[in-house]
Amino acid sequence: MDKLSETQVYTPFCYSLAELGAPGAEFRLLELLPSAAEDELVCRILVAEIGQPSQEFKALSYTWGNGAQTHSIAVLPKKGNAGAPKVLAITESLHTALVHLRHVRKPVWLWIDQICINQEDHAEKGEQVRLMGSIYTKAEQVLVWLGPVADGSDALMDAWQTVGQAARDYGIESYYTKERWPLLARILNNVEPSDPKTVEFHALHWFARAWFTRAWTIQEFCLCTNTLFVCGTKTVQAELVMIAIQILQYSISNLFHSVYTPANVPLPLLGEVSDEPTGRLFSCRQRRRKFDRGEPHATGDQLHALLRKLYVDHDTQAKLHRDRIYSLLGLAVDTSSLGITPDYTHPDSPAADARILTQAARAMITNPSTGRIDILCASQHPKSPALAPYLPSWVPDWRGSLRPSFYTVNEAASPHLFAACGHPVEVKPVPSPVDMDPPVLGLAGYLVDTIETVTPGDDGAWEDMSWHAGRFLAFLTQIDTLFSLAMSKPHPHTSFYPTEERRAEARWRTPTGDLYWTAAQGGMQRATAEDAGVGHKQLWEMLKFFVACERVGDAAEQSKRFEEWDWEGKVSRGEVGGDYRESMKYVVGKRPFLAGEGYLGMGPAEVQGGDVVVVFCGGRVPFVLRPSESKLGGEEVFEFVGEAYCDGVMDGEVVGRRELREFFLV
Repeated sequence: MDKLSETQVYTPFCYSLAELGAPGAEFRLLELLPSAAEDELVCRILVAEIGQPSQEFKALSYTWGNGAQTHSIAVLPKKGNAGAPKVLAITESLHTALVHLRHVRKPVWLWIDQICINQEDHAEKGEQVRLMGSIYTKAEQVLVWLGPVADGSDALMDAWQTVGQAARDYGIESYYTKERWPLLARILNNVEPSDPKTVEFHALHWFARAWFTRAWTIQEFCLCTNTLFVCGTKTVQAELVMIAIQILQYSISNLFHSVYTPANVPLPLLGEVSDEPTGRLFSCRQRRRKFDRGEPHATGDQLHALLRKLYVDHDTQAKLHRDRIYSLLGLAVDTSSLGITPDYTHPDSPAADARILTQAARAMITNPSTGRIDILCASQHPKSPALAPYLPSWVPDWRGSLRPSFYTVNEAASPHLFAACGHPVEVKPVPSPVDMDPPVLGLAGYLVDTIETVTPGDDGAWEDMSWHAGRFLAFLTQIDTLFSLAMSKPHPHTSFYPTEERRAEARWRTPTGDLYWTAAQGGMQRATAEDAGVGHKQLWEMLKFFVACERVGDAAEQSKRFEEWDWEGKVSRGEVGGDYRESMKYVVGKRPFLAGEGYLGMGPAEVQGGDVVVVFCGGRVPFVLRPSESKLGGEEVFEFVGEAYCDGVMDGEVVGRRELREFFLV
C-alpha cells in the first residue's frame, strides 16, 4: 500500500504529467489506491486509448456542489517513475464520494470528469466532452453517487432492493413490451401498498437530492448497461429502482380507486411518488438501451426530445448555460447530423451562450433529414434576462420550467391530430439575403390573417387551472365576446370555413385548442360536438349556477339551491362539464384573439393587435409573428411571438388558398 509522508509539502499536480495524445483518441483514468478510512485519498492518473481501454473502469456520476475546491487528493507518479507525490484540489462532494468508494485492499479504477479532464484547458475540455458518450458507454459500470447516508436512506435502499428484486424474480421485466403491457398493469394492480418495505419509501426525501436536477446526469445515467445507485454504503441496480418505483406508483394509484384501504399510509408518500422526477430518466434509459440493441422501431431520443424532457415543466440545472445543449450530445442520436460540437474556447458570457443556443436551434429546425418547426414552440417570452439582449426572438433559451406546447403528442405511440401545413410535413428553410447579428431564420410559409383584437389586461390570458368558478366563467365570457364579434363579420368567400355551422363551432373548440381529454379514452383527442360541444354547454351552465350561489350568503339557502339543481345527480351522470374543464389545461398560458377575417384563436400571453398568424411549411400548428420596423435587404422581417391555435386552419386549409411566401425572423 502506498503511504504518504506526514511531513512533506506537496506541489500541485500538473496535467502535463499525464499528457493526452491526438485529440479524440485518448482519455485519462484515475486509479484510486487502497487506503483505510482514516487515511488521505491517494491516486494515480494514467492515459488510456478511447478505442480500446487497457483497463476496465467505472464512471462516476455525481454533482459538483458549489464548485469550490476545498479538499484534495494526492497523486503519485506512474509506477516505475521517480518523483514526489503531487496534490490535486477537488470539491467537497467529490472528496466525500471517493472516501466512500475507495477499497481497503485493492485499487478502484474510475473516470471522473473533475479529475480526468483538465478543467483549465478549454480546448481539451471541448474534446473530452465530445468523448463522454463513448466513455460512459465503454465503462463497465456507472456509479450514481447520491451522497452519504441521511434521512433514512439505508432503509429506502433496502426497500428498492427488496421490492425490485422480488419483481425481477417474478419476471416483471418481460412484460415491458407494447404487447404485454396491459398484462403488467393487471399484475401491478394487485400489489399491496401497505407492505412495510414499500411504505419505507417516504423515509427519504429521495428526489430532492441534487443529482436529480443536474443536466449532465441524464447522459451519464442512460449510456451504460450496468448502472448502480450508491447512497452511503448501500448500492442497488438502476433497473431494480425503476421496477420498485413503478410498483409503488401502481399501489398508490390503487388507494385512490379504493382497491385497498390500509391503515396509516403516510400522506407524504403520495405526494413524493407523484412528483418523482425519475420517469424521464428511466424512459430515456430504456429507449437508449433498445436503440443500442438494434430492436425494431427503436429510434432513441433526438436532441429536441431530450431538451423538452429536461426543460419543459422541469427546472434542470447547469452551471454553464451552453451545457444545457452540450450535456445531451453524447446521448442524442442525431448529434452527428446536427453538426453541433462542444466548444469551451470562447469565454463564458451571455453573448457566447446565445451563439451556441442559436446554432443548436437552427440545426434542429432546418436539418434536411430531421428538421422540426415545433422547436419554435419552446421559444417563449420573456427570455432569460442575461441572454435576452443577444438572443434572436425565435431561439429557445432552454432556461427550465418552460410551458409545454398546447399540442404535444407521443409520436411513437399516437397519431398526429393537427397538420396546419398540410402534407407532407416538411420544413422549407429560406436563405437570408444578408448576414445579420442577431442571426436571421428564413422559413417558407403562409400568411393566414392579421390579429385585430385580443382579450385585454392581465386577466385576459389563461394563466393556470386553479379552481374558481368566477374566473372560469369570466374567461369563457371573454371568448364569447370575441366569438360574437367574429360571427357579426360577413362570411368572406376566401374563408377557410366550409360552412357557417362549422364556423360557429369555434365557440367551443377555441377554449380547449380543439383538443379534448376524457378519462374513458385516457388521452388527448380532437374535440367533437358530441363531447366538447356538450361539455362546453354543461360547464357554462355549471359555472353560472356556482357564481349565482356564491352571491347567496346563507349556507342553508345555498344547500337548497344545490339540491334543487340536482347537483349530486348531475355529478354522478357526468353532466357538469368536468372533462371539458380538464381539457382547458391545454391552453394554459394562452390569450384569446380575433383575426380580421373572423378567425378565433389562442395565442401566447404576449400577443397583441397587429400581430400576424402564419403557418410555416413543416408546422403542425400556426405561429404568431410581429412585424418589425427594420428591413432585411428590402425584405420585411418579423419578431417571433409564439405558437397559436387558430380555428379553421389546423388541417392544411391554407395550402393552395394562400400564396406561399418567405418569412425572415430576427
